[in-house]
Amino acid sequence: MNETLNANKIVVLSAFGMYLDGYQLTVIAFAILLIPEYIAITTLEYGLLIASVIIGAIIGTVSIGYLSDIFGRRRIYLSTLIFFIIFDLISAFSFNFIMLFISRVLLGIVLGAEYPVANSYIAEVTPNEKRGYYLAMATVFFSIGSISSAIIAIFAFPLDNLGWRLMLGISVIPAIIVEFMRFSLPESKMWENKKEKTKFFEMFSGKYSKDIILAAVIWFLYDIVAYGLSLTLPTILKLGHFVDNVDNALLTTFFLIIGISAGIYVMFSVDRFGRKAMQITGFAFMAILFLVLPHYYFLTGLIIIVSFLELFNSFGGATVGIIPAEVTVTKFRGSSYGFSSMMGKIGAVIGVIAMTLLISGNNYSSAYIFLAVIMVTAILLTLLLPETKKIKLE
Repeated sequence: MNETLNANKIVVLSAFGMYLDGYQLTVIAFAILLIPEYIAITTLEYGLLIASVIIGAIIGTVSIGYLSDIFGRRRIYLSTLIFFIIFDLISAFSFNFIMLFISRVLLGIVLGAEYPVANSYIAEVTPNEKRGYYLAMATVFFSIGSISSAIIAIFAFPLDNLGWRLMLGISVIPAIIVEFMRFSLPESKMWENKKEKTKFFEMFSGKYSKDIILAAVIWFLYDIVAYGLSLTLPTILKLGHFVDNVDNALLTTFFLIIGISAGIYVMFSVDRFGRKAMQITGFAFMAILFLVLPHYYFLTGLIIIVSFLELFNSFGGATVGIIPAEVTVTKFRGSSYGFSSMMGKIGAVIGVIAMTLLISGNNYSSAYIFLAVIMVTAILLTLLLPETKKIKLE
C-alpha cells in the first residue's frame, strides 16, 4: 500500500510538468486571438508565436534529457520549474513580438525538459504491470492543463490587453506550489544503481537503436497531426466565423473534456490491450475522420467530427509517450526519450506552421488530406515496433 501511495505521489508531482506543458501549449491558441490587437505581428509571426514553446522544447527535450542521465532525474526537474517561473512572467509582461517570442522559446526549453525527465523517472519507479497506467496518467495531466487554459481564457477574454497577459502568466502560481512539494521526492533508485556512464550517441548504435529511432519518427508524425489540428482549431473557428472568442474557448473546453475522458480510459486499458493495438486503433480512426471532415465543414459537422478526433487522439497521445520510455535502457533513458520528444516537437512546429499557412489560404481540404496521409504512415511504422506491455526494465 505504501509503495502504491509513494508511486502515486511521484507520478503526480513529476507529471505536473506535463500539466504546465499542456497549459502553455494550448493557452497561446487563445491568447493569440487577442495579441494582434496590441502587438503588431505578421502572418508568419502569428504562426511562430503559436509554435514558440514547441520550438524551445526541441532544444530542451534532448539536451536536458541528456543532463538527467548524468546528474539524475530529481536534481534536474527541481531546477526546471524555477526557470519556468522566470520566463513565464517575462512573457506575460512582453511589449513586442521579439520579447514575447524569445521568452516563450526559453519557456519551451524548460518545459521540454519535463518530458524526458518526468517520464524516465515515472518509468523507473513504477511496477512493470502498471507502468503503462502511470505513464498514461502523465498524459492525462497534459489534458488537464489544456482544459485549464481554455477555462482561464473564457474569463480572461473580456479583459482585452490584460486578458492575454493573464492567460500566459497565471500558471506561475501552481508552479511555485509544486516546486516546493517536489523537494520531498527521492531520486530514482534505478538511476542511482546504473553502472555505466551515459554516452549520448551510443543509443544510435546498439541493439536498441532501431526501436528508439522508430519510436521517435512515429512521435514526429503524430505531433504534426495532433498539434497541427489542436493549436490551429481556435483560429479555424474564428476565420470561419463559426463562433466568437468566448464560445470558441467554451467549444475547445468541450473537445478537451472528451479528450481527457478518453485519456482516462486509455490509462486503465493500456496495460491490458497493449501499446501497439491502442496506437494503431487511434491512428486509423483519425485518418478516416480527417478524410471525412472536409465534406462536413459547417459548425455542427465540425463539432461532431472533431469530438471523435479528440477521442481517438487520446489513444496515440498516450502511447507515443509510453513506448520511448520502454524501448531503451536506464543509462540513456533520459537522452533517448528526449530525442523522441524532440522529434515530436519538430513535427509539432511543422504541423502548426503548415496548418496556419493552409487555413489562411482557405486550403482546408488539402490540409486534412495531408494529416490523413501522415496518420497512415504512422500506422505502418507502428507495425514494426515491439510490444512493450509489462516488459521488465533492466
